[in-house]
Amino acid sequence: MKFQSSEALYKIIFNTINDGILLTDLETQKFYISNKTICKMLGYSPKELKNLGVADIHPKKDLPYVMNMFKKQARREIGGTKSLPVKRKDGSIFYADINTSIITLDRKNYLIGIFRDVTDREQMEKDLENASIAAQNVFEDLSTEKSKVEMARAKEEAILMSIGDGLIATDEKGNIMLINKTAEKLLGKKKEEIIGKNFFEDIIIKNEKGAPIPLEKRPMSMALATGTTTTTTTGTAYYYKQKDKTMFPVAITVTPIILDGKAIGTIEIFRDITREKEIDKVKTEFVSLASHQLRTPLSTVSWYTEMLLAGDAGKLNKGQKKYLDEVYHGNQRMVELVNSLLDVSRIELGTFLIDPKPTNVVKIAQSVINEQKLQIEQKKITFSPTFETNIPPIQADPKLLHIVMQNILSNAVKYTPEKGKIGLSLVLDNKKKAVLLKISDTGYGIPKDQQDKIFNKLFRANNVREKDAEGTGLGLYIVKAIMDQSGGSIWFSSKINKGTTFYVTLPLTGMKKKEGIKMLE
Repeated sequence: MKFQSSEALYKIIFNTINDGILLTDLETQKFYISNKTICKMLGYSPKELKNLGVADIHPKKDLPYVMNMFKKQARREIGGTKSLPVKRKDGSIFYADINTSIITLDRKNYLIGIFRDVTDREQMEKDLENASIAAQNVFEDLSTEKSKVEMARAKEEAILMSIGDGLIATDEKGNIMLINKTAEKLLGKKKEEIIGKNFFEDIIIKNEKGAPIPLEKRPMSMALATGTTTTTTTGTAYYYKQKDKTMFPVAITVTPIILDGKAIGTIEIFRDITREKEIDKVKTEFVSLASHQLRTPLSTVSWYTEMLLAGDAGKLNKGQKKYLDEVYHGNQRMVELVNSLLDVSRIELGTFLIDPKPTNVVKIAQSVINEQKLQIEQKKITFSPTFETNIPPIQADPKLLHIVMQNILSNAVKYTPEKGKIGLSLVLDNKKKAVLLKISDTGYGIPKDQQDKIFNKLFRANNVREKDAEGTGLGLYIVKAIMDQSGGSIWFSSKINKGTTFYVTLPLTGMKKKEGIKMLE
């Protein structure tokens, strides 16, 4: 796809970027230029924004801090990204990462602010539709007066080239048409070396172990294939290779340019997340250390409580036994939490091992059922287990398999009301060449607008938080990590107040072996 002019290209990029852009006059602190994304983000029209300034889009209580930051930026004392509260036209508040830099246009200094909404990333799909409309409008408006187009092109080009994140624009085949200064600096390549080259061939992306990311799993490939915005996170292991062969971790957002329902190119925004990765690692190591330190006193409390309840220090009266029971059960919940935190830290640090051996999957399931039998009977739940007789032993880590089944079944029991129903089945899935585990319940269900977060760390749906305060929100996160790293898969279907069904597949070839130094608890 050949663009009719560079003016059109710059304008398309300017109005297609998912991040909001505001150009602010350093003298008056009034807004000078805005793109469509920032207008949508704030709820103002471009005309309305031209009559506003820095003080109009930040909450009053935060304004002194914001204005102090603005003055320091104007004096070029500070730059870079700041996370600040931003006020919309309707008065609602959201938080945005604001990346600022200074630019001079017509001998006058301006501050470029790049706004990234960090409170809700689910709007990217809607932004894509607006981006398509914006692209169509740009092409339809190419017949406007030449002097205005050239002036707009010059301003937009200057802004794009000064953005604090790396920016690369390509055509539908991945040929690079534009790269900004930040991208040049991050990749260690000059514009002259990269323009016209194919992105997939010239830009190397690897994982944490240094292995190349398959072409079909690269964000740009997925954006072109699906026609939707593709975004990675700080937890995703994508690394770009610089010209000097050093690697650095990146967070990437790729937006396809859509015209008449067809992707005619892409815009990639990326940033170096080395510092975020280091912070995550330090945080995980701290959780691991703190959890280890907590285990000893908790074990001591558990041991002495058990001795007292057994009468080793004398017979207890009814009141004493009641209080000690509460101490014991509270301590056990703390032990479970500490063990879960240790598991999470081992997963995130990559130190847990997977040790497959011939395993009878049915026996593992039966042992998990026996553990939950008392709770099932107490809640008068109708429980229906079914096992096919032709399921062969598979290479699996029995402890990890037990963790997976135990977490899903215990959740089903916990979140199913009295006299509800739970089903558990193990069958051979000949199509997928796998053993399929299915656990269904008639419980509270998962709200539709929260289903995409169910495997997130520490997440618990609103409807179950109100009914049960003891959950940690770590169980399904651990289960998903086990399945992802062992070669299996997990998914679910759910309807509010109707119940949930979880599905787990275990390949007949077995779990993938993983070297490590610790087993999960």
